[in-house]
This record gives sequence, C-alpha cells and structure tokens, in this order.
Amino acid sequence: MGKRGLIDIWEQAALPEDVNLLVVVDQFEELFRYRQLVDAPQVDGHGFSEEATAFVKLLLELQEQKDCPIFVVLTMRSDFLGDCTQFAGLAEAINAGLYLVPRLTPEERRAAIVNPIRVQGAEIEPVLATRLVNDVGDNPDQLSILQHALNRTWANWQQEGGEGPLALRHYEAIGTMAHALDSHAEEAYAELAGTGQEPSRRQHLCEKLFQALTDKATDGRGVRRPTTLATLCDLAEATQAELQEVIEVFRHPSRSFLMPPAGEQLTAEKVIDISHESLMRVWERLKRWVEQEAEAAQIYRRLAQSASLHAKGEASTLRDPELTIYRNWQQKRQPNQAWAERYAAGFDGALEFLRRSGTERDAELAEKERRQQQEAQWKLDEANRARIAAEDRQRLLRRGLLGMGAFALVAVASIVFALSKLDEARKATAQAFAATAKAQVNADPFDAVVNGLAAMGRLASDQGASIELTATLAKAVSQNWQIGAIPTGQGPVRSLIELQNGELISGGDDGSLRRWRDGKPLGGAIPTGQGPVRSLIEL
Repeated sequence: MGKRGLIDIWEQAALPEDVNLLVVVDQFEELFRYRQLVDAPQVDGHGFSEEATAFVKLLLELQEQKDCPIFVVLTMRSDFLGDCTQFAGLAEAINAGLYLVPRLTPEERRAAIVNPIRVQGAEIEPVLATRLVNDVGDNPDQLSILQHALNRTWANWQQEGGEGPLALRHYEAIGTMAHALDSHAEEAYAELAGTGQEPSRRQHLCEKLFQALTDKATDGRGVRRPTTLATLCDLAEATQAELQEVIEVFRHPSRSFLMPPAGEQLTAEKVIDISHESLMRVWERLKRWVEQEAEAAQIYRRLAQSASLHAKGEASTLRDPELTIYRNWQQKRQPNQAWAERYAAGFDGALEFLRRSGTERDAELAEKERRQQQEAQWKLDEANRARIAAEDRQRLLRRGLLGMGAFALVAVASIVFALSKLDEARKATAQAFAATAKAQVNADPFDAVVNGLAAMGRLASDQGASIELTATLAKAVSQNWQIGAIPTGQGPVRSLIELQNGELISGGDDGSLRRWRDGKPLGGAIPTGQGPVRSLIEL
C-alpha cells in the first residue's frame, strides 16, 4: 500500500501500549541474488525493480519513525554487506545497528550439538560429541554440514531402535561430516536411475537442473543461481512434469536440498533454488557438473565473440584446432537458445558462423583429398609402366637364373652389378618392386629374386631399404637353391654376365667359360688357360 504500510497495520491492530512489534527479515541477501529473475521495469542503474526498491523503503520508514514501537532486524551473510550501498539510506541504517555474529567457541559448539539431543530426551556419547566439535573446527561454513550430519546420525540411531545414547558408530555409518552430505546427495541421484547402464533420462535432467541452479564465482566457489521452473524447463528441454519428478526427489523432507520446501505447489513462475551453498562445496558430482558448465560457457562466449568479429569483417572463419573444439562442444552439449542467452547474445549467428566455417573446412579437405587421389593415380600409372618394363626384364633374367639355380647366390651378385648401370627409375617404382619381392618370396622365390634385383639399383640411396631388400634376396636365393642344382661342368662359378643378345656367360673356378641360353648350356666349357675367372665384362 505504500512505505507506511506496516505503520498503518500497527495502528489498525490497536495493540496494548506495552506491546512491541519485532519484524525479522531473514536472509536479506536474497534480495540481491533474486533481482536477476525480475523482468519488471528498472528504476536505477543497479538493476533493481520497483518492487525491491519499495520493499527496502518500507523497512527504512520503520527505522526512521518514532511513534510506533516497531523494530526491524535484518540477517544476512557478511559478504553481502557491500551490496547494501545500492539502496539509498540502507547502509546508514545498518551502520547504526550493526551486529556481527561471532564464531562459536568450542564450548558453544558442544552445547549446540548436545542440547538439542537432550531436548528430545536422548543422550550422546562424550567421545562422539568431542569428535563432532573437532570435525567442525573454526570454519563457520561447516555449521550447516554439521547440522546435516547430526540429522543423518539421529536417523541412523532411530533405525537401530533408538535405544541408548547416540554413539560414534552411528556417526561413522553415515560417512561423518566429510562424506555424509555427498553420500546423501548420491542416494537421491541414484533414485533417479533407470534400468540400463547409461544415465537415465531423469538423471540427465538432474544434471541440467543443478548446472542451471549453480554458477561459478571468480574464486572457484559455487554460487547459487535461483531460476524459475519455466526457465529450467526451457534450459533442460523438458516438460514441467518431467522436471518436477526430479525436484521432488531432492526437496523431500528427509533431504531438503532444493527450495521451495516440500509440499509447496510448484508452478511455472515458482523460483527453484539450492537450499544451502554447502551442497555445492561437498557434493563431488555437482562440483564436476559446475566445472563442465563453466567450460562449456567459456567455449560458447569465445565462439560468440569470434562470430561477432567475423560479422564486422575483423576475423576470418574458424580453422583447426579451434574449429574441431567448437564442433565437439556443439555435438556434446547440444546447446539451445535458452542456455546460450544466459552467457552471451547472438546464439543463432554463432551457430551459423560455426556451420559456415565447417563447410569451408570440409571443402578444403575434399579438394586436398582429390589432389592426393590424383597424385596417387599418377604414381600407380607410373608404377604400372615400370612393372611392364620389369616383366620384360624378368623374362630375360629367368632364362639365366633357372639354368644357374645351383649358383644363384653368385648370379644375384653379378646381375645386381649389371643392373646398377641402368638408368634409375623413380623411387616409388623401386619400392613397388621391393614390395612385390617381399610378397613373392615364399610363393615364387624366383620372381622374388627378379623383382628384388630390379629394385636394388633404385634403392642405393636408401640404406635401410637396401638392407631390408638384401635380406629378401638372400632368402629368395636360399629357397631357389633348393629347387635343384644344374651341373655346369666347369667347377664353382665365380662370375656371371648377361650379353646384349640375351645369352649368359659364366666364369668358372677352373678358368673356363660357358655360354647359356634359356637355362641350357650352348656347347661345352671353353678353357681359357688361366686361373679362376672372377670377373667378366662385355665390350
């Protein structure tokens, strides 16, 4: 009704003169956290609605007037005190009656643990009380975790029959303060599981829900982010009924991890929030979800910024590895408009920029592949021409090598020397010969020798390939030896040469020569009247 609304109510109530009215506004910091949900017109540069400003003025009016015995107490977290300067007169009013709640002493912590249990007619073992006092320590943020651990310990004690004092075993059974809240949240998450091994639809919605309700502060801590149920449905791409099933599991009275409390009807406009920041600090799964959300948001912001620069002509389309990162992000996250607009505007433009970049990159890769295929085809044609030439050479070599199977090792050495004088073919062709030789060495050792000889002269500059090919030839010669020995009638053959007419001349250890054609001797051995013939040359 106006800033004097409470004063008017007091006057209309006609209470006795000796009655005072105390108005307690708990968790006043929510006024700052919830302002992002308001779409009403803004009245100042701080983003507060008319409703929020009027609410603060109503409280300040009570503090300023002296006619009615009305007193106001605001409770808030101390780290929000600086935000109070955003409302005119609020900081001055707080300064006039500020009380900073001190930390509990060890004795006060023990009393906070023991007395509520005694009020319920039970007792607690001194060793457990001491353990709880020590586990809390001096960190005031641990008090909410203590409260949860005591609640779980009490429930465990009741499950055992509720006889005797609360013991250390009841506390350890729920995971102690270190793990009680995490285990409790995991139990709720497990209730959402389906029948398969993969996370169920409800567990997937649970992840989207808590990622939407949690933000990451600059110091790495989780920050609550209250959101309306309608917005959550848009973010998770779920119906209100689907999301409500998940919310009910986590706001059950035995847990109360989410607000509003159980029993309060959920409508599209209802604000859903995490009940306490301790859940974000302790639930390990939620911390991983928050990290993933922050990383995804950072990637999208960079993408949106690059798209904006490209639209201004100040940046080119994306290239790898950035393009691959953004594509993987889109495929994994499947972002939608509602999610993206929480972090940066221009979602449609960003996706179009990503699509165009991918199209250009794919076209470049297709052109590169086409050129590679064209080059490969050219090399194949070159190899085929070389193979045809090699086949002609093989027919000439076969006539000599078949006739000299018993002395194939010496023949290989001589033919390699002769072939080394030929023009070198392309290295790709030589490699093709070498591969053929290796493939034929077991099935056709003779052809392996021929193909190997054709490659030897072309791989002289490749030491590794020459060594490997030498081993292939040695194996081929060894297997060719086993085909059968042909007597030469001139002792061990020390040298071999192929003439231009296709004949082979062998030089023996006894100083004789012998002509060969098609693996057959032409006449008998020809004495030379000298010692072993170790080399031959055609003039």
